[in-house]
Amino acid sequence: MNQLKLKFYRENSGKSQREISELIGLTQQAYSRWEKGLSLPNAKQIVRLCEIFKCTPNDLFGFSRKY
Repeated sequence: MNQLKLKFYRENSGKSQREISELIGLTQQAYSRWEKGLSLPNAKQIVRLCEIFKCTPNDLFGFSRKY
């Protein structure tokens, strides 16, 4: 399973897992599973994460801008 760059963006934002999970409306444990690559957010949650972290889905997934 591809691991999102959630930890990188969360740490750069200065927020805790609990703070991010509250902004999204889920438990800290569920968010932690995303950071560990054990599960993935749905499309709506990815959009919300990008709003919080001020990044694009491609950034979040670690895709290169060079194609």
